[in-house]
Amino acid sequence: MIFRIAIRNLLHKPLYTVLCWLLLACSTSVLLVLWALNRQARQQLEQQIDGIDLVLGAKGSPLQLILSSVYHLDNPTGNIPLSEASRFMQHPLVESAVPISLGDSYHGFRIIGTTTAYLDKYNAKPAQGKVFIKSMEVVAGAEAARKAGLKVGSRFAGTHGLGKTGHVHEGEEYTVTGILPATGLAIDQLLLTPLQSVWDIHAPHHDADDHDHDHAEGEAHDHDHDDAKSRETAHAHAEGEAHDHDHGDGKDHDHGEAGETADPVHDPQQQVTAVLIKFRGPMGQLQFPRMINEYTNMQAAVPAIEINRLQALLGTGAKVLRALGWLLAGLAACSIFVTLVQGTHERRYELALIRTMGGSRGKLLGLVFAEAFLLGLLGVATGIALSRVALLLLQQELFAGYHLNFSGAMPLTAADGITAAAIVGACMLAALLPAVRAFRLNIAKTLANA
Repeated sequence: MIFRIAIRNLLHKPLYTVLCWLLLACSTSVLLVLWALNRQARQQLEQQIDGIDLVLGAKGSPLQLILSSVYHLDNPTGNIPLSEASRFMQHPLVESAVPISLGDSYHGFRIIGTTTAYLDKYNAKPAQGKVFIKSMEVVAGAEAARKAGLKVGSRFAGTHGLGKTGHVHEGEEYTVTGILPATGLAIDQLLLTPLQSVWDIHAPHHDADDHDHDHAEGEAHDHDHDDAKSRETAHAHAEGEAHDHDHGDGKDHDHGEAGETADPVHDPQQQVTAVLIKFRGPMGQLQFPRMINEYTNMQAAVPAIEINRLQALLGTGAKVLRALGWLLAGLAACSIFVTLVQGTHERRYELALIRTMGGSRGKLLGLVFAEAFLLGLLGVATGIALSRVALLLLQQELFAGYHLNFSGAMPLTAADGITAAAIVGACMLAALLPAVRAFRLNIAKTLANA
């Protein structure tokens, strides 16, 4: 009965009711979207750095190194010699070290040179086809394969650089050997290939550049030209040097050194963009950053520290938007207060008649609170629906632009419930004064002035 009268009272002033409803819906949706984005972004960022204690790369911004090497969002800081990085990759304190090399892309999707350890890190096994084995073979992430139209057996030429346009490496085609299942991580938008692919495809460019450079500078020509002939020639020369040294140390030791020299990790011509390192224990995290940053030409960045910095930077903007959401909720409460004060004043004769017909003071009190509760409930319900629609629309854009999957943000959480309850509570608080005025209504005086 009370709710039926309350609904009629709200419909009696549709413009005020719609205004309050829209303000409540907008404030609720803004707050819930911000909560969901903040929560999901934090989970996604932490999930992608799981198992990475340190990133080794070229000097520059440590945050840029993390964003480019782990989240594949920013441009890399540069390359580092693999021979120099291998000293730390093979350190006893290191449990695993995954080198990656960037440089090319296909339709905007980055081609990452790496090892199969990168797939193992994310527990990614091809849903179709098989893992790459040799140079110029590619395993495509689920999203990259879908948007670029790649299938097992497809062949394509990469574009130099990380943009959608640029110089195409004509005549150097990759072959897709596998398609990964969707993981919701950045790997979905990558094209993974052996490190050797990146070195092979860029070797002619380096050689051509070196050749031009040699002609200009004379002496360097002979040295670079020797390198340009073949990678094997340079490699054999390195082996020769090791062989001479080994003979000086002893025969047994020589054979071990020669085997290591044959490994591409020790080739001084090869470079990588970064190395993702996981330590066996906390001692590595304490020693490596200072040892690398102070005594080498490389940079060590700790993902956990840089992500905390990033969240602190983004948190300022989120706080401003959250304050805007609560401001809208406050305006909605004020609007409800004005509407109810005006409504109880205009309906004072009806309220007095209800009292004369046997209605109690508590019933008048409940009637005013019922109007505020219905408005709050309708606004919050609409706001929840709007927030989920907004997340659905933003999901693809956020995943494509920032490699963050927000599909898990749809279910309501306890924080969402607390926010919704707080907004309904603010509506009830706004109805307190009008309800007290209705409760204390003087029947005789009101009807005498009618």
